[in-house]
Amino acid sequence: MKRIPIGPTLLTLVMMAMLISLGVWQLQRRAWKHQLIAQLEAAETLPLLTPKDFLKAMQGDVSIQYRRAELPCSPGKVLPYDLKGGASASDDSGYLVLVSCRPNRLPPDIVVVAGFTKRPDAMQVPLMVDTVFTGTIIERPYDKAPGRPKFMLIPDTAVPPLQRSRVPVPDDLPDNHLSYAVQWFAFAATLAVIYAVWLRRRWRGETVAPAGTHL
Repeated sequence: MKRIPIGPTLLTLVMMAMLISLGVWQLQRRAWKHQLIAQLEAAETLPLLTPKDFLKAMQGDVSIQYRRAELPCSPGKVLPYDLKGGASASDDSGYLVLVSCRPNRLPPDIVVVAGFTKRPDAMQVPLMVDTVFTGTIIERPYDKAPGRPKFMLIPDTAVPPLQRSRVPVPDDLPDNHLSYAVQWFAFAATLAVIYAVWLRRRWRGETVAPAGTHL
């Protein structure tokens, strides 16, 4: 009688479920990425954010990802809040110099990219900031890290002597999740085929084995 081995079968089913779930996850990521691309493409046609819009975003009622905003920033001579890896408007790699427009508020609700530099010691260099920035809002620049700003503004200009930083464009969000999903589903199908071949050979061996006992 042909019996299905419980251990290998359960292991195969678990692995297939994991592979299929990864494929489904990539499809979900694809839908999310399409939404982000649409937001970024529509940002240029939408009006600048109002204080009311920003308040709703702070309360978590709406998303303002990639929206355009104007932010008065006059802290005077200040040290940078932080450095983040990034690129200049000319695609050079280096550091984005972040400043807080209200340095006495900890943590700040929003930080501004004052500009781009290649100097890793830029945290020690004070900047004179007294301007009105206009640029693109990025939500959760520090993901969900506690005590960190919830928003970052990437402006179209830079504070001297810094260079302009790269502003997000739709091409920065590659849509490759479908190909990843197909790969995970293909891995699951391949595993199923391998298991079927192994099981068939096992059954054939069980059928032949009793005849060999009479030799």
